[in-house]
Amino acid sequence: MKNANLLFLLLYLQQVTTDLRNDNCCYWMVSKGYDLPEFSERRVLNEVTVYYHDSSLKSKMPCPDWINTTAGIREWGQIQYWSNHNRFVGTLGLQSAINQFNLTGTLTDRNIYQGFGCCSLYPNGTYSAFLNHAFNGKDFTSFDINSKTFVAAVPQAVVYKTLRESDQSTINDVASYYQKTCLDRLKILMEAPRVRAKRIPDVRILEPKKKVGSVTVTCHVTGFYPREVQVFWLGSDLQPVDEGVTEILPNDDGTYQTRKSVIVPEEDVGKQNYSCVVLHISIPNNITKVWEVKAGGVAVWIPLLCISLLASVIGIGVWWRCKTRDAVI
Repeated sequence: MKNANLLFLLLYLQQVTTDLRNDNCCYWMVSKGYDLPEFSERRVLNEVTVYYHDSSLKSKMPCPDWINTTAGIREWGQIQYWSNHNRFVGTLGLQSAINQFNLTGTLTDRNIYQGFGCCSLYPNGTYSAFLNHAFNGKDFTSFDINSKTFVAAVPQAVVYKTLRESDQSTINDVASYYQKTCLDRLKILMEAPRVRAKRIPDVRILEPKKKVGSVTVTCHVTGFYPREVQVFWLGSDLQPVDEGVTEILPNDDGTYQTRKSVIVPEEDVGKQNYSCVVLHISIPNNITKVWEVKAGGVAVWIPLLCISLLASVIGIGVWWRCKTRDAVI
């Protein structure tokens, strides 16, 4: 059983590593009603927001001081230029959708038109990109980058498709962006120190919480960058222990934090040790903290460099990618 669990863990980590990529994405929204800004846009690079703007702000976000190269500053100017373009085509899409769905009266007062574009560079050197639009949370149209045409997801999107394709010059610009510019920008902005630098996670076992019949032990992991991380609990015999859902949250300094907990039955406390194991691209093997209960009921944690058996099995799966995001619609 032990070998089967370790093999499963190895295969899982290999799959996670295969899926990793660098992304450059943009999210924008044109809204009417719902007490939302008329227009808002967010661009993210490696899970770090590098640009945010909405129509309620007096000015657009200045270039972050950590984008300090000549090429990066030049690209920042282009980001603001395309933000104006996104607002224009989003407003056009919103009005077209309202008309084509024949929304009248109060039905015109609360509607949302959204765009999401992303380009991705995979570890094996392959590249992909896409652009999708939605109306009120449902697919409306998408852009075929190779044919330079919009694909209507619903009949009501045909009018918008025709309007956009009638401006062939802009269509060529959008296609060129996703074919080349998005990738070039991703590579340039990846060089920014805040996006590029890896940060080693700080791992701590929090004070256990006692309940009737059980003890909840939590492993808190914080200060790591990039975002991708694996955290799991193991028993002293390297058997996985049941664990809760993991949520990765941002810190104010651009790093991330997460936590995982295990519920230990009261009758098992002190009978075996429990280890929190953390895998991250910033470390060559893993970080392991062991929680145990000594005589007298005093809980302690012991830091370990690695668990040798675990490291030998999963060593090939712990080099992760730096995930980077931004894009133009």
